[in-house]
Amino acid sequence: MTPKLRLRSARGGNVMIEFALLAPVFFMLIMGLVEFVLFQYKTYALNHVVYEAARNLQTGEVQTADDMLEAFRAEVCAKAGPMIDCEAIVFDVRSFSNIADVTYPAAEFDEDGNPSNFVFEPGGPNEYSVVRASIHHQFVTPFMDKLFQMGPDMPAIVNSFCIVKNEPWV
Repeated sequence: MTPKLRLRSARGGNVMIEFALLAPVFFMLIMGLVEFVLFQYKTYALNHVVYEAARNLQTGEVQTADDMLEAFRAEVCAKAGPMIDCEAIVFDVRSFSNIADVTYPAAEFDEDGNPSNFVFEPGGPNEYSVVRASIHHQFVTPFMDKLFQMGPDMPAIVNSFCIVKNEPWV
């Protein structure tokens, strides 16, 4: 009997059993890889959004608007991209007169995990504007929370910082 005929006439369930044992591990690895890439994308996107938002502070576009916070949010949402929710980004914008004065208080969080001591105080001409931003990312793949050393119901918090010296606009 040729090998092809033997393979066709085989009635054992070895292949099915091996697939049943290995498929969950394989698909969990693929899901974990995809989710890790999405987490890294969210990190990159947040860095880009913070850079662009700080640049708009630097040029005075935000400070010269009627509603500074609304103008800042509009610029953030314009740069956020399709896979990041601009409304979920929490910003802490502060101004300092000297670079040596730049200090940030430790973030304090409420029971929902949102920062409670973030403020929006953009600087004026020739001051330093410092932008700190964070956004939540909830992992759905099992064991990804342990990889990032978090609890099972805790979101990962993606952070980004940017410091710029404002131009002397008038």
